Amino acid sequence: MGTIDTIEVECPADGRELGAGQGRLLRKISAAFMWFGKAMLKRRTRMHLSELSNDLLDDIGVDPSAARREVKRFFWD
Repeated sequence: MGTIDTIEVECPADGRELGAGQGRLLRKISAAFMWFGKAMLKRRTRMHLSELSNDLLDDIGVDPSAARREVKRFFWD
């Protein structure tokens, strides 16, 4: 058994020790939640962009056609 097999990660919630496989799973789940949160933030931002008038888009330097293209993008993109 190598050194990497004996490494254990401590769970900050209750102090229990987790095996390397469990720690890896928690990191993957955490990364998935972070990705989903960022994707939803992009979606909300694009929805707000769709509500801006042409004058407001001009104020922030965005062409109305570019704003429409951005709004049509998928939330994960």
